[in-house]
Formats: sequence, structure tokens, C-alpha cells
Amino acid sequence: MKTMAILFSVLSISGTLFAQEMRQHRQFYDSTTVKTISGKITSVDSQAAPRGDIYMVRLTVQDTSGTTSVIVGPSSYLESQGISFNKGDSIQVTGSQVSFRGNDMMIAGQIITAGKTVKLRDESGKPVWSQGMR
Repeated sequence: MKTMAILFSVLSISGTLFAQEMRQHRQFYDSTTVKTISGKITSVDSQAAPRGDIYMVRLTVQDTSGTTSVIVGPSSYLESQGISFNKGDSIQVTGSQVSFRGNDMMIAGQIITAGKTVKLRDESGKPVWSQGMR
């Protein structure tokens, strides 16, 4: 019984932290810092969110000015849009340039790759997939 209570507490805290981080990403999206980069994908990874059923995709993109870490969105949303990413793919990313936990990164608003365009956030930074996550 005690183990179940501890497990429930840990899961509740993890879910709360994930929700806070998602809100922070939305809050960090700043329409005054939106820019577009074009380059090649040098790495693709996804990380399980504390809820465990959502995997967030992150890309590293090399352009003429260096590398940029790009927060994309849930892999399930990208799959539903028919978008996938591979190392070496050409990509164009429009998004908000931000600093999060001391790291410079971009929060993607729109991505064009392999002739496909996917909108990830509206102009205010609200994720377009957020309706499906509730």
C-alpha cells in the first residue's frame, strides 16, 4: 500500500513537471525573435516526456552560422502529418530563437523538409497539437 502511494506521488509530480515544461515552451515562444534557418539535419532524437506516452522530437540543424538545437514537437503529431526526419536531410525551420535553462535553441513554428510543410505552432506559440493532448 505504501509503495503504491509513493508510486502515485512520483507519477503525479512527473506529470505536473511535464505540464509546466510544456507551458514554459509556449511561454518562451517569442514572436519578436522568430527567424528562419535552412540547413542539414545533423542529429534527430526524441525523449519520453514524464507522462511516458509522449515522445518529443528534437533536431540539431547545421546552417552557415553554426548548429541550432530545434524543439519540434510530439512524434505522434509528426507521424500523423506524414513528416519524418533523417540525419542529412535538408530542412528549413521558422521558429522562435530562445534561451532555455542556459541553452540557446529554437522552438519550431513551421518546418519544410522533403517538399512537405508542417505547421507546429500558431503565431502566439501555442502548439497546434495541444487540442489532441487534452
